[in-house]
Amino acid sequence: MDEIALLQQQLAAVQQQEAALKLSDHNVIDLLLKLQQLGKLQVIHTRTGKQFLTPLQVQREIADYVALHGGRLSLTELEKLIDVDRTHVEKQAAALCRGSRSKDGYYLVNNGEELLTSWYLDGIMEDTDVLLQESGTTYIGDLAQQFGFAVDYMRDVVRTRLGSILKARERDNVLYTDSYVAAQKARLRGVFTAVTRPVFVPDILRSFGFDEAVANEALTELIQTKVLMGTMRGREYVPYVFMAAQRESMYSFFQQNGYLEHARARELQVARPYDFLKKRFPDAVPLQESVVSRALQLQLEGAVEASVTDNTFVDVRLLLPSALPAGDVALLLGMSPALEKAGHVSKAYQIAESYAVSSGFFASCLEKFGEDATAKASRTAAQQKSSAVQAKVHESRQEVEEADDSDDEDFGSKRGKKGKRGKGSNKRDQEESGGRSGKSGKSKKGKRGSKRGGNTDDDESKSASAQVSIVPLREEIIELLVSWFPAVEDLEGDDDFMDGMASYLGPKIDELYSTALTKALSSIIRGDAASLRELRKVFEDRFDEQFTKLLILEKGFNKLSMHVDAKDAAGMEKLALVETHLLESSAVELAALVTSFMAESNSLELEGMPLLSTPNGNEEEGKNAATPVTSLSDENKKVLESSLPQSTASALVRLWTLATAGRRSLSDFTAHVPVLAEALSMPLRKLDRKKERQFIFGYRQTTLAELDDKTAQPIESKQQYALVATLILQLFFQQQTGLPGSFPRDTVAYTGIVLKAFEDSVPEKAMSIMQGLVNVTNAIVVDEDEEQKSTWSETLDAARALVLLKDLNSVE
Repeated sequence: MDEIALLQQQLAAVQQQEAALKLSDHNVIDLLLKLQQLGKLQVIHTRTGKQFLTPLQVQREIADYVALHGGRLSLTELEKLIDVDRTHVEKQAAALCRGSRSKDGYYLVNNGEELLTSWYLDGIMEDTDVLLQESGTTYIGDLAQQFGFAVDYMRDVVRTRLGSILKARERDNVLYTDSYVAAQKARLRGVFTAVTRPVFVPDILRSFGFDEAVANEALTELIQTKVLMGTMRGREYVPYVFMAAQRESMYSFFQQNGYLEHARARELQVARPYDFLKKRFPDAVPLQESVVSRALQLQLEGAVEASVTDNTFVDVRLLLPSALPAGDVALLLGMSPALEKAGHVSKAYQIAESYAVSSGFFASCLEKFGEDATAKASRTAAQQKSSAVQAKVHESRQEVEEADDSDDEDFGSKRGKKGKRGKGSNKRDQEESGGRSGKSGKSKKGKRGSKRGGNTDDDESKSASAQVSIVPLREEIIELLVSWFPAVEDLEGDDDFMDGMASYLGPKIDELYSTALTKALSSIIRGDAASLRELRKVFEDRFDEQFTKLLILEKGFNKLSMHVDAKDAAGMEKLALVETHLLESSAVELAALVTSFMAESNSLELEGMPLLSTPNGNEEEGKNAATPVTSLSDENKKVLESSLPQSTASALVRLWTLATAGRRSLSDFTAHVPVLAEALSMPLRKLDRKKERQFIFGYRQTTLAELDDKTAQPIESKQQYALVATLILQLFFQQQTGLPGSFPRDTVAYTGIVLKAFEDSVPEKAMSIMQGLVNVTNAIVVDEDEEQKSTWSETLDAARALVLLKDLNSVE
């Protein structure tokens, strides 16, 4: 202790002593500069130059001032507070940051403009966490703006303190608390659980004030964990219950309607409708823009087969739903087996995409066009022949006139000579001129003959047919089709169908008309027997057809006459009415056919008699005729008797007499036909059962078609009522006897014998229906009872249904 006290005394004494040497301020400054130059000392001068600080002291003062200002201070403020240059402040601040520990770290932010401490950042994050727990969410951008940081730096600060200081999660620069996310998820689950139809998710989120980012993630999680039974289609939420209902409705729609469009399937969120439907409907048929059922396809195929059987056509659009696209209709029709080629021939053809036209209908069309081509070719050839004859007559007249002129000139040049010499010389000159003319004429004929040798007639006919054309234009083809086929008339406004028909038939029609014209012209030019043989063949075929019809109708008439008592004067009178009708219709047609053949084969001009190739009421000849042929006029009779062999003429005139005059007996007429055939050297073909059955079936179909046509038209006269009733009675007669009947069409006076003939064999109910039709028709036609017209339609429908039945006992 004494030693210590001694040392203290010595120190106090030294301190009380005055310095012996003192340095001036300049000396001190120079000394410091020298030490700095030698690197022995580092000091920082204040801006006033009166003080200097070591770097470590600057760092201490920076740390003190930052702590004094709450852990954050700008370098500009530090520069003022410490009173040193900015460069020294920045340098020592950076050194302070580098040397600081992570716990008490220092950071330069905002491009080195501010210095702050880690505990400052922890503090603001603690404050942020307090506010975040209250609000549930906040944006990092808002925090950056609030605290004056860049967003990226603020994001880094937040992320380093998530889970420790900040009890939250961050997504896309937004902070959420767990409680906030849980609340959003709970609300979201409630809202979307109540959804029963597809909804647009952004609309729902806006309507209920959801946080979109949290809600989208939560919705995906709820769907994946099967909390919500639904799925996302883009930004649309579709609940499974709606999908099940929609798909069930799609099944139901397909089952009820037989088709489903792809557009409708897309609306129901079904991308591959065929794959979807075939699970329940394995026989569904896929098309380009729709799927159809097998039943619908079978319905179409049945209609096509029916058109093939009936030799007609069908518009399949009438059988299919109108919503089916045209391309799918064409594709479905193209799948029909009837359109597939069996060998090299198809049963039907696809026209204008939606029409199936049977080959039989096309054959009927070509047959009609063939008849028209023959008629037009005959007329054109006749006109060509007439023009050629007139030209030849004109040429011959010119030659005669030229010859007369030359004779006059020769006579004038020889005047003045002696008469005797003149006579002799004149005579000799005439002989010489005659000889010369004869030789020259022969030589000219020889030259013409040599030029026309070989296939001269064919060349002339081809050149003539090339100059003259009878091929109809498209409009004419359509007009002819409309006039021949009532079914086509209904489609006259359908340009696609008409164009398709014209396109298909066009090449064949060109060939038909060109061939017919060439044949007609060559026949006229050659004058050979080929055309006559062809004409005779056509005549014999048509004669056989007409005579077969007459014989079968005679069988039906005889069947009816068996039920009429010969003592019943009224009944016999009605029977005679039916017999007269048969003679005036079928018998007269047969007589006119024979007369046309005789006139055409013998080049006879008969007034009002059509060509054999042009039936009455058909083709243009029939249109030009004022009325059909009903009798043989006296003028035509004289022409026949003067131009034909006596046996042929008498047989033909007798045939007309039996058909139109005398006691009017159908049996006498048919008995005379073999006599006429013998006069024409034409064998009669035997009527076989197959031909008879075909005619009977065809006659019934023709009668039914005519009945449908007449009933479809508005009735404007009393005769139309009688005509419809006659058609019904003809069907009724054929239904009971199996034989066709032909009855008068302008009266119903004969109906009593028809109904009386079957009153014992027909059920009473059926007979009352037929009797009702006859009574109503009589009241309208005979009594002119206008009130009965109101019951006509109902009575007609009942009678029509009756004659189509197979068993009349089924009539209720």
